[in-house]
Amino acid sequence: MRWKQARLTTCICGAQLHSNNIDGFSADLQNLLLAPYDSNVGALSIGERWSLARLLGALSKFGLQGKPLKKASRRTTSVERLLVSDGASLIVDRLGCFTLFDRLRVPRANAGNLPLLSEVFPHLLAMLRKQLSEATYSWMLDLLEAYVVYSSQHGTPVLWERKGVSVGKTQRGRPKARSSRIATMLSQTGCAVPTRHTGAGRRKFLVSHVDLENMRNARSSLVRLKAAARYAGMSVERVRALAKTGLIVANGNRIDRKSIDRLLGGIAEVSIRSVHELDEPIGLPEALRLYVTVDASAKFFSHIVSGVVRLAVEPDGIPTLRDILVDRRDVMALTQVFAQQGTKISIVEAARRLGVKQEVMYHLINVGLVSTCTGILRRRAARVVDIDELQKFTEQFVPLCTVAKTMGISARNAPAWARQNGIEVVTGPTIDGGRQYWIRRTRNVNSLL
Repeated sequence: MRWKQARLTTCICGAQLHSNNIDGFSADLQNLLLAPYDSNVGALSIGERWSLARLLGALSKFGLQGKPLKKASRRTTSVERLLVSDGASLIVDRLGCFTLFDRLRVPRANAGNLPLLSEVFPHLLAMLRKQLSEATYSWMLDLLEAYVVYSSQHGTPVLWERKGVSVGKTQRGRPKARSSRIATMLSQTGCAVPTRHTGAGRRKFLVSHVDLENMRNARSSLVRLKAAARYAGMSVERVRALAKTGLIVANGNRIDRKSIDRLLGGIAEVSIRSVHELDEPIGLPEALRLYVTVDASAKFFSHIVSGVVRLAVEPDGIPTLRDILVDRRDVMALTQVFAQQGTKISIVEAARRLGVKQEVMYHLINVGLVSTCTGILRRRAARVVDIDELQKFTEQFVPLCTVAKTMGISARNAPAWARQNGIEVVTGPTIDGGRQYWIRRTRNVNSLL
């Protein structure tokens, strides 16, 4: 019907227009068409809003596969009205758009690799570029960018490098971090982010500006081992021992300075709660140097934090190691307990526990029956014996004189008696020049004891 042929009351066919029923717009569609300029679609014209609602409704009705807009054009007027109404409700509800995109996603065969936006939504960007105007196309790209952020926060991340948008600098004006730089920060801070491995062997990371700033802040507190030792006021070996036990945080060959501050702050809090006076005050660095071995550092600091050792802190703002005072008697008593509980003992102590002379103990070590390692005894390097190794030796061997005495055989006739009964003599004067005979434990030998 031409415009000049229209009448207010009758149609060209003669029908009365005022008697026809009118299908009104839905509330969401009315809100969309009457949305003010400051809304999310305020920059779009009425026609652009209509076409945008029609596109989202077609995607919701027919899916992404094929041509949803072509399928929508073949339907009746009622279907057209339904599509536009559904699309208008999606535009108003952004979370509903995200739910629609989750439903349209194509599942990936390689679940371990971070997918691209073009892989989970095939042909979507090309369809938007062809079917929409410049303004509606830009609105849909902004919606997809918001969906990428939403999906990364809800465990289904998607990688999308939006073309035509300048990302040369971050929000604070810093230059954009390269992939190699991000990989270095990830390895140093121990963070894990979704990663995509390309066919050319490159890696792409999904990192937000907030995550990047957090990694930079965490990396700034990581220092090398020597710098951490100077910062803490300890030796490098002692810092390494504390990091090995987890009292301070280490990442590779770097130490987190904040963990050192937390350790010293915990000691300061214990000293504030302590109401006992120190009988013989001594600086904590001096106590460590004179009484506490490197191997016992972790146990010593754990007992300090638990309040076993009396403490006092100089009233200085931020506590340092040199500002902490301890009681000398408490430190010496604690180190004696550590010495008794230690797993490494001297050769002299091992001989005492076996009940043999030191010469016999040294011979057992030299012939390889008891193994030793290098350790620290009273702040000097020495050969030490592990208690477990000593226990293993006593479970395998026994002195021949012990068995002979039980059987009522003299020490002179004991070697001949052992050979006659098929008992293996592993060391002794006639075997390797040792001072005492030792035999291997067997079931028969254990039955004689």
